[in-house]
Amino acid sequence: MKAKHIIIAALGGIAMVAATGCKEKQEAAPQGMAPIKVTTMKLQKRDVELNSTWFGHLRGVDQADIRPEVSGKLLEQVYWHGSLCEKGEVLFRIDPSNYQVALDQALANLAAAKAGAMQAAVLDEQAGKDLERFSALVKTGAVSDKQFTDAEHAKRRSEAALAVTQAQVKQAEAAVELARLNLDRCTIRAPFKGLATNANVSVGDFITAGSVVMTRMSSVDPIRVDFAVPARQMRAQAQEHELLDLPDKMSPIREFTLILEDGTEFEHKGTIHSVNSEISQSTGTVNFIGYIPNPKLTLRSGAAVRVKARTGELKDALLVPSRAIISAMNHRFIYLVAPDKTPLCIDVQPGKEVVLPMPNGNGETVPMLMQVVTGTVKPIADTLAEAGIPRPEEAEVIVGGGQMAARYAQANAGMRAAGAKAGFGTVITEPFIYTAPVSTTPSVTAKQESK
Repeated sequence: MKAKHIIIAALGGIAMVAATGCKEKQEAAPQGMAPIKVTTMKLQKRDVELNSTWFGHLRGVDQADIRPEVSGKLLEQVYWHGSLCEKGEVLFRIDPSNYQVALDQALANLAAAKAGAMQAAVLDEQAGKDLERFSALVKTGAVSDKQFTDAEHAKRRSEAALAVTQAQVKQAEAAVELARLNLDRCTIRAPFKGLATNANVSVGDFITAGSVVMTRMSSVDPIRVDFAVPARQMRAQAQEHELLDLPDKMSPIREFTLILEDGTEFEHKGTIHSVNSEISQSTGTVNFIGYIPNPKLTLRSGAAVRVKARTGELKDALLVPSRAIISAMNHRFIYLVAPDKTPLCIDVQPGKEVVLPMPNGNGETVPMLMQVVTGTVKPIADTLAEAGIPRPEEAEVIVGGGQMAARYAQANAGMRAAGAKAGFGTVITEPFIYTAPVSTTPSVTAKQESK
């Protein structure tokens, strides 16, 4: 009985998709096909750390618009444009003359108020003694009841006058304090340690209180990183119980790496400071805030960055070099060397790409772009076991020569379907030597420099 089949490759074609995987029937190839040379490396079985990357931007942990709190003529800009300023360092000075006069006047008013209070205290003391004396005499009839009553009223009036003068003293003290504050505000200082931008005012300008941003300050060590994580990723992590033991119990991330605009990784690791409790309705993301040390002040507020963090792990993942994957239509295949040296085709689903240190076939270890693969029809390990390879780590993956291996695999499948027992196309293996990809586009910059 003939098996149903689909012809999936013509001469010079590559592997195509069939209802029964890679074992499609094709016209039998001639007997005694010459072996082809291919380069191979072992199928890798490793635990793969999963990382995710998000876009973010830098800003200061503390940021402030420096505005004047008093009006007056700007006398001096003390700091240098864009320099690092310590907390309390003087930035600007406004003409203090008017405010010094106001303070002197307030101090004079305070002195007058205190003098009035002292006089009222003396009168109150005298009224108290008169009342005490009349209180003893009224009992003997030496003074009339009216005189005693008048003494009582005089005491109450003196107490009220003393209270008024004491309130006036407090009012004058408050006026002195306000005048002193306004005088001190003529000297504008840095509210925290950070970088100050270029000044927006010039010496000689008349500045109105609160009307202009004189400069902006941003703290830089540590520096703040704002980024957003898709809510669906947060949910997936929660289902996998990946939430870490942070105070808010909401973050799948403990620490992160900063990737700068030139693609390099920043030398220090950052930590999560807070996670927004709400999902943005416009973007479907959750906002994160992280802090990262910046002792050399190389990071500046406003820079665009990428944030990379570990979000999980794949246990016992199978990996192949990315270039070993063959595409045909909507399918992806890898070819391995069966025990009889024929190419073995496996339909796979590509997964995470990672750069790992790998043996290079010449005794060296080099960083190589590897890709996680899983079987689409059945687990790869089961397919290998059926082919006589008990352990996935023993399987040899065809990396170089995969297109010809695909044709041989198709020819072999056709021959087997036709009942052939021999004459199958085989491969001769050599170690795969990895070479990093090189751009073939000429560099305009390099040409200019060479001239």
